[in-house]
This record gives sequence, C-alpha cells and structure tokens, in this order.
Amino acid sequence: MNCSNCQTANDPGAAFCANCGTRFAPVPAGASGYTTQPGPGYGPPSGEAPGGQYSYPQGQYQPGQYQPGQPGQYQPGQPGPFGQRMSALPPVNFDLTRVSTVDKVVAGATLVTMISLWLPWFSGKYSALGVTSTGSVSGTGDHHWLWLEFLLALVLLAYLGARAAWERLPFRIPVAHETVLIAGTGLQFLLIVIGFFAMPSTSGLAGFSISWDFGAFLALIASVVAAAPVIYPPAKAYLDARRAA
Repeated sequence: MNCSNCQTANDPGAAFCANCGTRFAPVPAGASGYTTQPGPGYGPPSGEAPGGQYSYPQGQYQPGQYQPGQPGQYQPGQPGPFGQRMSALPPVNFDLTRVSTVDKVVAGATLVTMISLWLPWFSGKYSALGVTSTGSVSGTGDHHWLWLEFLLALVLLAYLGARAAWERLPFRIPVAHETVLIAGTGLQFLLIVIGFFAMPSTSGLAGFSISWDFGAFLALIASVVAAAPVIYPPAKAYLDARRAA
C-alpha cells in the first residue's frame, strides 16, 4: 500500500507511514487496508482537498521529500557560513638547488653550534683527602646569555630554510644576502669565543680545578666553519685592494 502523502510503499495493514508518519485511516467495511490521514506534526499547510487528501502549495517542502533550493537547506556547491581562509604566503616548494654550497655549509655548521650549547662545556674536578669528584656544565648552564646565540642560530637557519622553500622570499630584507651571512656568522663566532674563554671561577678553592670539555671545542670549531666561507672572501679582497693601493 502506497502512502498518498509521500507515495512510500508500506506493508499491508500498517497503521502509519514508515516514511512521513501519516496515519492510515481504516477503509469502509468489506475492504482491506487503510486510507491515509495526516499524522501528528504533519498538518495540512493549505487545507483539505476533496476526497480527504491534502494539497501543498507549489514548490513547498512535503514530508519525506527533499526539495532542492529551499531556504535553510544545504545546497551542494555553495560555500558554507565560513569562507576558506587564504594564506598571505605563497605555496612552499622546497628546493635545495636554490641555496649555494656556502649556504649549506653555514646551515650545517650553525646547527652543530646550536646543538653544542647543551653539551658539556666545562668540567670541574675536586680532590680532597684522597677522594676525587667530577662534574660538568653545559654552555647555557654556565653562561645563560648564550641563549642569545641559540636565538641567532635559529634565525639563521630559518632564513636559509626560507631561501630553499621559496624561489622568491615572501618578505623583504634591506641588505644583501652576503651581508646577512657575514653579520650572522660573525656575531655567532664572537659569542662562542667569549663563552669559550669565560671559564667559571674556582673561587680560590684548594683542590678544585676547571677545564674545557668537548662541547666547548665543538662549538668553537663549528662557529669557525660557519663563518670562514662567508668572511674570508671579502676580507681577502679588501686586503688585496689595500696592497694594490
């Protein structure tokens, strides 16, 4: 038996439509099944039509049926209430061929320098009454200001990474690329040298000695490797020009 409201097929003898909930009224004596009557919540929007049927205005939604184009309904292909956020940055296309060999050397040595800040820089040994105890401290553990070197190394790595990520940098730098590397690696070398020679004091304690540990040597070597390829060529050119003059 089909529902006269939504035309859904229902089992014979069903009291309500399985789709729209319309109540089926019993048929007159001698017939089997039910006739459809509107169920609770599905009242006729425009009155009862002849024959016990209900009519709906043209284009109005009917229970159990989807009417495209109705206000408040989802329409495929239409944007939602929140528009898609557009990024101001161009798409990333990482390509190492955009950076030179010198850039790669600077990036690798700077990374090693940054890691070495957390390695043991200074070792202490204390001997008294035949008992010897030792300990060590990292670069940032003794010289807290070396966190400036960490931030500087992070900026250098981010800058070189951006040159590999975009063919054209999405931000403007008022100086040349070589100047950025000279200033960054030169300052990095200066901070490491100061931290290297600023050894902790023994405070005149007898039997207590302090020496450099492998982290300090690693930081010093890595900072030299990072600075040498960018500082040596312009420095040599300057000295050659002075000799020629």
